[in-house]
Amino acid sequence: MNPFRILIISDEGGAGKDVQQSLIRLGYIEPQIAKNEQDPTEIVRRTDPDLVVMDIQIDGLVDAMLLAKEIRYDFGKPIIFLTDLADEKTIKRAGEIDPEAYLLKPFDENELKSSVAIAMSRNRSREALINREKQLFSTLSSMADALIATDIVGNITYMNPVAESLTGWEFGDAKHMVLQDVLSIKDPSGNKVPALAPGYRSKNKSKRTSYLTRKGGGRVLIEDNAAPLKDPQGSLVGLVVVFREAMDEDSREPDPDQIADDPIRNIVEGIADPLFTVDKNWEITFVNQRAVELFDALDKGIIGNKFWRMFSEDVREENIHGVSRAMTRGERAAFEFYHQDSSSWFELNAYPFGGGLLLLMRDITERIEENESALRLEKLESLSLLARGFAHDFNNILTVILGNLSLANVKLPKGVEGDEEIENALSATLRAQNRVQQLLTFAKGGSPIRQTINFGKVISEILEEHDCDDQIQYIVESPENIWKVDADPGQFRRVVENLLRNAEQAMPGGGKIVISLMNVGANDFSKGNLPPSLELEEGLDYVILQVIDDGHGIDDDLVDKVFEPYFTSRTQANATGIGLTVCESIARAHDGGIILEPNLPSGTRAVVSFPASTDNEATFEKVSLIDQRKSLSSILILEDDSLIRQLLVANLEREGYEVTETEDGVDTVARYIERYRAGNPYDLVIMDLSVPKGMGGVRAIKEILNIDSEVKAIVSSGYSDDPVMANPKSFGFSGVLPKPYQPDELISLVSGILK
Repeated sequence: MNPFRILIISDEGGAGKDVQQSLIRLGYIEPQIAKNEQDPTEIVRRTDPDLVVMDIQIDGLVDAMLLAKEIRYDFGKPIIFLTDLADEKTIKRAGEIDPEAYLLKPFDENELKSSVAIAMSRNRSREALINREKQLFSTLSSMADALIATDIVGNITYMNPVAESLTGWEFGDAKHMVLQDVLSIKDPSGNKVPALAPGYRSKNKSKRTSYLTRKGGGRVLIEDNAAPLKDPQGSLVGLVVVFREAMDEDSREPDPDQIADDPIRNIVEGIADPLFTVDKNWEITFVNQRAVELFDALDKGIIGNKFWRMFSEDVREENIHGVSRAMTRGERAAFEFYHQDSSSWFELNAYPFGGGLLLLMRDITERIEENESALRLEKLESLSLLARGFAHDFNNILTVILGNLSLANVKLPKGVEGDEEIENALSATLRAQNRVQQLLTFAKGGSPIRQTINFGKVISEILEEHDCDDQIQYIVESPENIWKVDADPGQFRRVVENLLRNAEQAMPGGGKIVISLMNVGANDFSKGNLPPSLELEEGLDYVILQVIDDGHGIDDDLVDKVFEPYFTSRTQANATGIGLTVCESIARAHDGGIILEPNLPSGTRAVVSFPASTDNEATFEKVSLIDQRKSLSSILILEDDSLIRQLLVANLEREGYEVTETEDGVDTVARYIERYRAGNPYDLVIMDLSVPKGMGGVRAIKEILNIDSEVKAIVSSGYSDDPVMANPKSFGFSGVLPKPYQPDELISLVSGILK
């Protein structure tokens, strides 16, 4: 069992309890739950947890964010936020606390597992860093030699006790002072020696001797040495000076040949970043080799030039006034700019130096790209929050519309006036359902609700419904023995429809589209000339979908970008750049992959892999609506939406079922237990996954399973991306019914479970 100690802070007994039980299943010792009537800070102080999982909105507290900030910074504990659809202000405040992760309720146990693992790893790294810093501080403090560290422009950042004793300066007073003002040294002739000149050596080639003038007066003969202080990337970040009191006064005059022509030149030898010095008139007085390489000019061609002439007009106009003001005031300044020739981003830091400035440029391209990637992910996360709430509410509405239209279609005789309009409305409602699911898949990936399906049959159905272009020839190559796949039929349809639409848009003047399916056996990945970059796991069988067009093709430099969110090479106003992102999300969710490549001599080939079903003898056919039904079966319904309840009751009673309806899980559990103890349990329970401000399906089925482990239950929800919908059996359900659904889908599923 993992000894990692976790504290849960939540005022929702169900949410906190669910997190607790999930962590226990994941192998952690049982976490303690702190509720709002308790003092969480006292529990943190007493239990000393390694990690805190905290509800972002806790009723009963003056400010949950203040509590989180206290736990994060006063106690130094990492935090994972558990959140519902929080408002933008709360999310922004939560981000300032630097949490390890956010978990959206209802949470995915796999996301919880990975979030805790990441938090553990970061916590270990932090503790190791703190220990190293403590050891380093202890080592420096106990050194027999004096040590002073500075930043890149010579401002003191550290002094050990020996340095304080020799210089007469306490670190608290000397911090941020210029090194030369604290380490004031002169040669034996009384000439001031630059403290930053490691090129000035004594004859022993290792140290130099000079006189240190102490703060309170008096001189001390010292031996000193200076070395560059570099970061892990090799860039100069400061200087370390080590010195000690000399044992004798046998000092010699310095060798003029060993005095650096320019004191700074010896220091900057170790700098990997471009560096300049300029005078008050912006003329360049020094430049290192990296800067010469970056600006593609000889050393003598840069010295004496005006610094700002090397930059584009927009960079110069945007930043020259701010940096000039910093030079006048003797302050530090910084700005970021894009260097066109090297296709790189740089951060320029300007430091006061000798009446002018020392200018250090750092390559920040990687950071900028990571920030852009994080921004895209943040957009996706925001869209995910919006999409989940929108999909749930909209799918409930679509369920009512679709259900009533389907009932009207059944009740009205064929050919009656208005029949065609009902069919058109039904078709439009189904298209609306598809668009909602596409948005949800794009935003969060969408956990597939798998069925064993025949891809060839689904493709035939898509082309029958598709509004084909008269100028395009559509060819389907699907062998009769194509293997079946455990996949979400709706998501597979979206992959085919998106790839088909992309192919059509690449051929505005007409052409040919080939949609092909093929079997690829385990370890036989050479068949069909598959792209080498298509990742296929050894030992697995795959079904390969290919959509090939002979349109204008795709540029080689765009191939790696086509799956990025919002990227599109189309210029039309309705181009969204989400179609291929959706396809990739779906392929990965099914443990497959997707590749786009030029189809020489012209056109594009999209290749998608799906692992084949392990049981290819299985068939997936709808169960008879009536013949398979258990006569006079009793069904208990949990649904908080009154219009959907009415539809459920109407459809089920029309098929002869006895129906009891409830709108809260507490009532559902009570009614089930009552019938069970009377010896006449319900034959089936249909539960809505989420009930706002009440007990939903997951908690209700747990309560019922404690009484009747043989209960048969169906979970239904507009949150089709919820893990419960993707793995209903692991939560105790016998089947799943995503909203919106048609009456025949409902009756078919009910009949199949009760047969």
